[in-house]
Amino acid sequence: MVKTSKRARKFIAQGGVKGRLEKGTITKKGKLKHFQKNKKSEDNDDTKKKSRNELKLEREGEDMTAPSNLGDMDIDSFFRSVTEKDGEKGDDDDDNDKEEKGKDDKEDAEGDDGSGSDDSDDDDDDSVGSGDEDIEDAERRMKEELEKLNKSDPSFHKFLSDNDKSLLEFGQDDDDDSDDDEDDVEMEGDDGDDDDEEDEEDNEEEKEQEMKEPKEEVAKETNDSSNILLTAKRLKSYEEGAFSSHSLKGLKRIISAYRSACHLSDSAQNNVDADGRLIEKPVGKSYHIDSSAVFDRLMVLALQNCHAEFHYHLFGKGSGQKVEEEEDVEVDENKPLNPKHIAKAKHWNEIKKILLSFFRSTLHLLSEVKEPNLLKFVLQSLSKYTPYLTPLPTIAKTFLKTCTSLWSSSSDTSERYQSVRLQAFLRIRQLAITQPFPFVETTLKSSYLAYANRAKFGTASSLTTLLPTLTFMGNCIVELYSLDYASSYQHAFVYIRQLALHLRTALQKKTKESIRLVYCWQYVHCLKLWTAVLSSSCTGGGGGGSSGGKDDEAELMRSLIFPLTEIILGVIRLLPTTRYLPLRLHCVRLLQQLAATAELYIPTTSILLDVFDLRELYLNSKKVKGRGVGVSGVRLPLILKLPGDDPLRTSEETEACLSEVFLLLNRELDLYRFSAGFPEFTFRICKRLRDFVKATKNARWRAYAKGCIELCERYSEQIMEGRTNLNEAPKDIKRLEVLKPPTIPSMRERYEAFIAKEKRLEAVTTPAVASGKNNKANNNNKKGSKQKRDDEEEDDVFEEEKEVSRPKKKAKKRKVNELDLKNVGALEENDEVQEGINWSDDED
Repeated sequence: MVKTSKRARKFIAQGGVKGRLEKGTITKKGKLKHFQKNKKSEDNDDTKKKSRNELKLEREGEDMTAPSNLGDMDIDSFFRSVTEKDGEKGDDDDDNDKEEKGKDDKEDAEGDDGSGSDDSDDDDDDSVGSGDEDIEDAERRMKEELEKLNKSDPSFHKFLSDNDKSLLEFGQDDDDDSDDDEDDVEMEGDDGDDDDEEDEEDNEEEKEQEMKEPKEEVAKETNDSSNILLTAKRLKSYEEGAFSSHSLKGLKRIISAYRSACHLSDSAQNNVDADGRLIEKPVGKSYHIDSSAVFDRLMVLALQNCHAEFHYHLFGKGSGQKVEEEEDVEVDENKPLNPKHIAKAKHWNEIKKILLSFFRSTLHLLSEVKEPNLLKFVLQSLSKYTPYLTPLPTIAKTFLKTCTSLWSSSSDTSERYQSVRLQAFLRIRQLAITQPFPFVETTLKSSYLAYANRAKFGTASSLTTLLPTLTFMGNCIVELYSLDYASSYQHAFVYIRQLALHLRTALQKKTKESIRLVYCWQYVHCLKLWTAVLSSSCTGGGGGGSSGGKDDEAELMRSLIFPLTEIILGVIRLLPTTRYLPLRLHCVRLLQQLAATAELYIPTTSILLDVFDLRELYLNSKKVKGRGVGVSGVRLPLILKLPGDDPLRTSEETEACLSEVFLLLNRELDLYRFSAGFPEFTFRICKRLRDFVKATKNARWRAYAKGCIELCERYSEQIMEGRTNLNEAPKDIKRLEVLKPPTIPSMRERYEAFIAKEKRLEAVTTPAVASGKNNKANNNNKKGSKQKRDDEEEDDVFEEEKEVSRPKKKAKKRKVNELDLKNVGALEENDEVQEGINWSDDED
């Protein structure tokens, strides 16, 4: 057996770690606290010390094995004296230790020199590493004392063996006590919210020392004996202890193994996360997992069963509170928990450390995993644990940040990842519902900013792949802003005002940079989002049997329709040129959506009729170089502006724009056809369309215009007949659809039916995108295309790129025609048109 050092003997004599913790000279992490010595107290201590001879006489008088004292002791006094004896023996060496204290300090001061660098660190290591040897010495001495007791008083020894034999089996404890201590150390290492400033300073010193350590010492730490191999048998025993016996010790072991499993991908040294912060290696006992089956079983146990144990120890029979069998039910996932009620649990201090370790390990796992199926499983399992984040606000904010990053991630746009986005949003919504009040505002802010940052990359080239993701995110934000209209109103007001400030800057400066902030996809997507949010407040807040408070809060949201309408109209008037006709048509759609859902009159007819004043419509279409239109043609929902060189001169662009204008014009007539002022409303429309019929040479556009005129006349006749039966004067009419029959759907319902029909037709008529070598060649030509500036016609317009025409276009077309002639099997192919779609103009 290795001889213990003087410092180790002194450390044990003073009570070990527990004694230092009680005196306050050591932190929870094992670092010494340095205090300034008080000379007066030392002088008083020296005067109060007794001589060594007097102490020996007192000890001889109080010796438990002395014949004069042994017979007078009872059982309790005997064992109390046994425990006090070991502490008193350490006082014999106090004087010798003080004499050699100066020598020890000199040896400690030589720690940074060449040969003496091992003294200070070795003493600390000996004081901790020799603890097992000192315990063995104490056990050996105790056994000798018991043997003497057996010889001196055999009757008393027999009495002890008959009544409580475990007292004589000193030093034969099982491994459970050591495991409890190790688990306590591990959980204390996880509790980082309650650390004081001294602990933070100690952590900084530890990091500096770890940076100075050589790589060989780091390698030794990784191969420490605390690294336990987790087998299926050991895991089964942990499972029985945690979930069958409801043992906190077993639950700690499960969480400790789960933490090691979450950090399997970490190296021995500290890693850096996405935010640039260091990820420290877990403190305490760690587990080594070799089998994938054990890993899967451990993940399932920790993620699907631990919530039942948390409920048992916090609200069930293990909480120490009176719980009836009917009340002992599972926690509702969508209801908040009272933090004060949780703190009353008997084992809350221990459960809090376990919860912290569990959530930190899970968040680390979510930040490292890239597999969609595993992410979906983890997020779906966390629905049972989210309500327990109420007393842990710091972890809740970190969890919200992680879920928001997964929800708005741009790294994966596949269909498999959409389920991950959905589960991440469900956790965000659950956090907004279950956490205390200020947390819902944090949720609203983080979700909108994530959407705005994601919409920044919605350019024309990537919009086809990004548009489904943005649509899903927009629907999610609409759902979040419908949870609490009072908080939603404040955030909506701030962000709508931000859009207004950008528009005001563009109207005042009229520079390319200021206009680019407004005429971009990010600004348009934000307008679409707030239009959808306000429309949802109109449909969900009013009417019916809902509470009055909810209606009042929804009325606050509806009050923002007017400023948002003014912003959209300002965007339309900012640059009214031919090139930005698609953007103006996008804005008209937004205004019609607000008018339909809120049942308000928002004038957009003048914007649509101004299109017929463009001179490009009356010129002969021409073929412009670099405007090679593919199979899909010009799709206005995917563009904001036309090419800068001769906009609206090709037949494809003219057809797409005029078709959209007539579509929106017919929708405008359908929205206001039951208004009492509809005949006067359609007067200007009919007059302008008749002029267009006379001026245009295209028979197709003349037919569209004549059909719209007939529709206006038919609806006007119906309203004229209905106005004769009204008892109210025109100035007293307050309802917009005052002449609507009860059987006809409302304004909002007709608009939704119109949009649904439009989506069905678009899905059928949109042809498939070409694939294979031709598609790759087209993409390469688009990437390598060049465009020129158009400052001559529009000084305030952005710079546009011009595509280069493809060479050998005729030869390529001729080759495709020859292949079509040889393809006889194409005649037997079925059409892509789906059955069951109503192609008639009548919506009913």
